[in-house]
Amino acid sequence: MTTECEIIILGCGGSGGTPLACGHWGNCDITNPKNRRTRPSISIRTARTCLIIDTGTDFREQTIRENIDSIDAILYTHDHADHVNGFDDVRYTAIKRRINGESDYIMPIYATVDTMASLRHRFEYMFRTSDDGLYIPLIYPNVIKDSGTVSIGDISVSIFNQIHGAGSSLGIRVGDIGYTTDASDLDDVAKTTLKGIDTWIVDCGQYGASTEHITVHPNLERVLDWNKDVGAKKLYLTHLTPRQDYQTINNETPDYIECAYDGLRLLTSI
Repeated sequence: MTTECEIIILGCGGSGGTPLACGHWGNCDITNPKNRRTRPSISIRTARTCLIIDTGTDFREQTIRENIDSIDAILYTHDHADHVNGFDDVRYTAIKRRINGESDYIMPIYATVDTMASLRHRFEYMFRTSDDGLYIPLIYPNVIKDSGTVSIGDISVSIFNQIHGAGSSLGIRVGDIGYTTDASDLDDVAKTTLKGIDTWIVDCGQYGASTEHITVHPNLERVLDWNKDVGAKKLYLTHLTPRQDYQTINNETPDYIECAYDGLRLLTSI
């Protein structure tokens, strides 16, 4: 039996969002609401379960905007600020579950050993009881490997390692949809995991740049080269910066390639 699953693009912006602080829109048309981008994140939801991928700086705003009133778990792709800086707000999602009757609820979070260590270092107060006993940990850390399957409720996601400059991140496949953010290159394992998907939400933060300037994000040429092996029928470009105007990119690319935008909803079966 299959289960309907909805993926929502909570944020498709780069590390600074669009516009940047102090209102820098770059090449983006300020009148097009699809150019207003928050930091990169998605939700994966069925009728029973809600899994969040990354809690960046705009996490609170994103949950309110999309009417996400309950979260069952959070999975982190890596520890960069635009993916984790909303971590403090995670405790309030757990508190709400307690207010609504789950008196012992603790939010499960999933991350690789390195990402979890970074979270513990940067947000150490989230992992311990305060000296006065007033505050207790409201999260339950689960260390995962960088490949395999993670199951939360009735959602199972395949995860795989991605090269991200000198570091790494996790990519995700759920049903026939892939999610690749913050990746400068993909190895054969990643491409094999993604092979045969229908839809790919894929980092293209260096759209328009030459390949030799790629350091931590790909340009379109590299994405299309990856897709020769992956074979996705539809590409939604994410991690977009103020350099990259929504309509301009859509006009410049074939119909099967579009810019993602905050609030975009996609369906798959799992």
